[in-house]
Amino acid sequence: MKKTRRVLLSAGVLAALASAVALHAAAAEPADGNRLEASFAETNVSITNRIADLGVFQLINTGSGTLDGYGSATMVLDVTQDRSVHPCGAGSWTNAGVRRITVAAGVLVIRELAYVCPTPSGLVGTSTWTIDGPSSTGVFAGARGDGTESIDLTTHTSTLSGKLHLAD
Repeated sequence: MKKTRRVLLSAGVLAALASAVALHAAAAEPADGNRLEASFAETNVSITNRIADLGVFQLINTGSGTLDGYGSATMVLDVTQDRSVHPCGAGSWTNAGVRRITVAAGVLVIRELAYVCPTPSGLVGTSTWTIDGPSSTGVFAGARGDGTESIDLTTHTSTLSGKLHLAD
């Protein structure tokens, strides 16, 4: 009987220890990768307005800002807006775009999907993005990751936040 209790107690202690190690490993999330934080002041350089006949508005923006950990950055953003859909009521639309961020270490290409919605302070976009590793170059070649973006159309600024996993 004592031997059975010892075995059961030992098994319980081992199970608790294994659970603690597993919980610690899950909390650490070593595979999360690095943070990506970037902000840009943007300027529109090209517009194609086909809202009247196709419901589509296309633009190209350029900008400068920072990519945390990589310093000063420039960017080019090409966007197609579908103005015939209204995901958050009248005056809203969807965006699909490609953002090319250039720093000394290479070019990071990001694909974005956004909703642009009217707010009391003006138009605001919220976006999800994914890194296009095959199209990226330098240190970003083969990278992966995703995140969110806040776009303030009144101040012409965009702020990206998320994960960046560099290729090994």
